[in-house]
Amino acid sequence: MRPVDEVVGIIADIFPDWQVYSDSIPPEVIDDKNATQVLITESVSDVGNYADDTFNMIELGVRIQIFYSLDFDRSMLVTEVQLMKELEKEHWRVTDSQPHYLDLSQTDEQQTIKNIEVNKTTTLMEIGYDG
Repeated sequence: MRPVDEVVGIIADIFPDWQVYSDSIPPEVIDDKNATQVLITESVSDVGNYADDTFNMIELGVRIQIFYSLDFDRSMLVTEVQLMKELEKEHWRVTDSQPHYLDLSQTDEQQTIKNIEVNKTTTLMEIGYDG
């Protein structure tokens, strides 16, 4: 399983009414401002913890970009804390949480956007490698 797939599953379980996508948002829904959409992309994939001339761990990173619907009626801050706490339960560490900003490319109605980055260090055995 790719790291983005794991994070997509976590977010979809917490917020079933959100549209959650990995790698790209489909063209047919990208302009839907009435739905909260989340784009998940890989940001880190690195090896480490060398011993006996080989690596033993993998550092994984995922960028979460939330495009809030125009009619989002809950506290964004509380929602984001809930998301980050759930990710922590699954051993993802929040490494960056950017301030909210408006999508200024839209001239009529502007969505609020939030970017969060999470990382996880995992052993080769944890990902299913037994070689």
